[in-house]
Amino acid sequence: MKKQHTGAREKCCPGKLRVDSYAAFHQNPQSLRSFRSISRLALLLSLAVFLTILPASAAVSSVTIQSPDLSNQGGNNLTTPIHFQATAESTAKITGYVVYVDGQNVFRNFVPLLDAWVILKPGSHSLYVKAWDNSGSSLATSTYQIEVSGAAPPQPPATATRIIELDSQNNWVIDNNPNVGGQCNDGSIGTWQNSSDPDTSNAPDYTSTGKHFVVHSKCQYDDSLFYNEGNDPSYASVTNYLWDYWFYMPNTTKSNYVQALEFDMFQSVKLSDGVHEFMFGTQCVYGTNQWQNWLPQNGTLRWVNVGIAPCQFSTGTWHHVTYFFQRVTAAGYQQIPSSFGPSSDLNNSLRFGTLTVDGQSMYLGGFAFSKIPSPPWGPTLGVQHQLDSAVSGVTIEQYADNETLTVW
Repeated sequence: MKKQHTGAREKCCPGKLRVDSYAAFHQNPQSLRSFRSISRLALLLSLAVFLTILPASAAVSSVTIQSPDLSNQGGNNLTTPIHFQATAESTAKITGYVVYVDGQNVFRNFVPLLDAWVILKPGSHSLYVKAWDNSGSSLATSTYQIEVSGAAPPQPPATATRIIELDSQNNWVIDNNPNVGGQCNDGSIGTWQNSSDPDTSNAPDYTSTGKHFVVHSKCQYDDSLFYNEGNDPSYASVTNYLWDYWFYMPNTTKSNYVQALEFDMFQSVKLSDGVHEFMFGTQCVYGTNQWQNWLPQNGTLRWVNVGIAPCQFSTGTWHHVTYFFQRVTAAGYQQIPSSFGPSSDLNNSLRFGTLTVDGQSMYLGGFAFSKIPSPPWGPTLGVQHQLDSAVSGVTIEQYADNETLTVW
């Protein structure tokens, strides 16, 4: 009878059992705590099972520097500019990189791979590279210690545009306008062939197709300009410039005849606020035997000594010159957008990189602003040679050969 009664109660009154059980827990605090612990554990297990079926969040899992070859143990001796190449891995799309040197941004892009040339001042530096994906996740490499102990021209990528034999083209312009500078202007282009000085059979490209620039000075400061330019719209998206040429001063051009030899590269690019003119101006001033660049001083652009001396070139021999320049942002670093256009291109300033003369490379590093000309120009890219006399009634000559401009 007792069993039947108990069973009937369990069958007909299950709620009564729960009430009695809950009362029993209240009467036994230890049992109540055990019940609550079991409940929490069950909740956590359920949550864990739920989370395992959710997709994992995107995250950058690795960043690898392929160039330069760096060691955490030191001994990283490099030349400027430094070629940086890196890749990153993520479950999402990699959208950009930043190169940090001494804690400062020195290069930034918004593309899946890093391939950059960065101009650094000689000396000791620390660096690391950071990558981002489109979820906002980022990861940085280890920090490396490097020593920049010299300079060397960069090796352009295979995708670079190389404009060859500028000196053999017929579209050189002789600019004798008064706004070139000087007290008068009387430049001309002479014939290339000369049987005595120079012997053009020993020219660097052996094709006898160079240019011969001539100034017959009619006044003490005769400044005559010779330039070559192109207006291919694709030039608007380039930010790196490697200018290479050979030149020769005949023995008949005496050093006291020359006030300065000027070599300039220029570009005009349409940006969001108008067409900017970039003038990478350089010259050797013979009177002071100092190299100068076109740099800011007291709020304006002017010729500024850069600490390279002497600079007078010997006559009767060919000289090989290579420049590396960059367009950079106003903050001083280069920024490469996912696609170039007037609104996305923020590289509105100039960085002078390196100068190599007859195999000896020197760091320049100067930083300058661009100008907004009026009326606006279209995209233009070109080079120019200028001969400035120091004496009236003399002839100054310069031969140029194997002149190329490589841009990317």
